[in-house]
Order: sequence, then structure tokens, then C-alpha cells
Amino acid sequence: MGLYDKLFCVMDTETTGTDPLGGDRIIEIAIVPVYKQKILHRSIYSSLINPKIKIPAIVEKVHKISNQDIESAPTIDEVFEKMRSFMRRSIMVFHRAEFDLTFVDISAKEIGVFPPSVNYIDTREMSKILFGEKKTLSWLAQRFGYEKPTHRALDDALVTAKVFIKMLSQLTEPQIIELLHNWRGQEW
Repeated sequence: MGLYDKLFCVMDTETTGTDPLGGDRIIEIAIVPVYKQKILHRSIYSSLINPKIKIPAIVEKVHKISNQDIESAPTIDEVFEKMRSFMRRSIMVFHRAEFDLTFVDISAKEIGVFPPSVNYIDTREMSKILFGEKKTLSWLAQRFGYEKPTHRALDDALVTAKVFIKMLSQLTEPQIIELLHNWRGQEW
């Protein structure tokens, strides 16, 4: 089975801030499966997450997710196994992988489970091969004629999936294999 026949799952998270070690947590997750360069719309997973902390007002403005929105949402321990099941069976795709994976690591440690081992590709690294430097998701979306990211997990995961499919078709299999990484959690 070639690399193009593998299941890829594009994941995006939204968080209460940018510092997971400082207490910021995941408030939304979306996973968009891609198989044979097609988005599997029926298998998309998306959920708000109650981080058990308040969302700062400035973050509410960015994501348009309020404290009221997440009040009755599941907690990370309620969605973690679903997330892990996608990670187990696929090559994950992120835009800025280290950001999302660091939050996943912290979440795992908080709920008392091992962080998942993740095979992944980062679309920022793909953009460096194609455009000579790492590009933002907004830049890539505009370049390929897709809607701009909205800072909502599902919207951004769908944009990332479309950009990923477009870039995948422009790279060779050896180039893609070189971009494949394995995340086994971070040492803190």
C-alpha cells in the first residue's frame, strides 16, 4: 500500500491561549479524515470542550466561543479516546503540529493517560518545500483559492485538509515520506 492509499486525518484545536504549561487548555477540536485525496465528510469529528477554566474575553473575540458555549460541552477526558482512535489509525496532519500536539500531551498528562504516539505531517513544512518558506494557513488558503481560516476548529481543519490535498498532489512520495514525523510526547 502506497502512501497515497493511507488514511490521513487533519486535526485542529482551539485553545484558551497559547501557553499550555501556563494553564491554557483546549476548548474545541476537529478531525477531518482524508482518503485518496478526498475529504470523508461523513467521518468528520468535531466537538467543543469544557476546559474547566474560564475563557479569557480576548480569546472569546478571536474564536467566537463563549464560556456559555462550553458550559455543557464534554471535558477533555470525555473526548480523548475518540481523538486517540483517529491518531492510532491514520497519519495525522496539522498546520503547526507542535502547537496542537503539545496541548494534546498536556491534556493526556492531566487526565492520567499516556500521550499518544502520533505519525504526522505538518502543512507548514510542506509549504516550505513548495514555496521556499513556511507559510501561514491564511496565505496557503488564499494561494489555492479557499476560504480564509476562521479560528474555529472545524473550519480551520477543513481549510487545512483542502490545502493538504492540493500540496500533496504537487509533491513526490519520497518528499512526503521525508516530511513524515513521529511524536511520542514531550519531556517537561
